[in-house]
Amino acid sequence: MLRVAVVGCGFVSQHHLHAWRSLPDLAVVAVCDRDRAAAEGRAAEFEVPAVHTNLVELLDAARPDILDIATPPSTHLPFVREAAARGIPVLCQKPLAPTLDEAREIAHVAEAANLRIMVHENWRWRPWFREIQRLLRAGA
Repeated sequence: MLRVAVVGCGFVSQHHLHAWRSLPDLAVVAVCDRDRAAAEGRAAEFEVPAVHTNLVELLDAARPDILDIATPPSTHLPFVREAAARGIPVLCQKPLAPTLDEAREIAHVAEAANLRIMVHENWRWRPWFREIQRLLRAGA
C-alpha cells in the first residue's frame, strides 16, 4: 500500500484526491494546508486521517511514499526541497514553477537527490478522457 500526502487543499485538490481515491493499493494518509479549515474540510470529504498546517510536520509525521503538491507555483521549489531531503517522490501541479530558472532549480534538486518528480495534469482523470482511453485499449 503506497501512502500519499497532499499539500494544498484549494480548488484543484479535489481533483487530485478523487484520482488518488480511484487507485487501488494506495491511501491518502494526510493533507496539509496553511488554512486549517480548508485542510479539515478536504480531510472530512475524502476520509483522510491526518490534517497538518505545516509541510515539514506532515512529512515527518506521515512519512508518505509520495508527496502530491497542489499549491501555487511559488511554493513548489521549497516543497520539492523538503521532499527531496527525505527521498520522497513528488507529483507537482502545473505549472512547475513561476520562472524558468525556478523550474531548472527544481529539476536540479530532483536530479541531485535521484528523486522522481512528475508534473501533474489533472485533466487526464476526467471521465471523458478515461472513456477514450478505455475505447482505445479495446481497439476502437
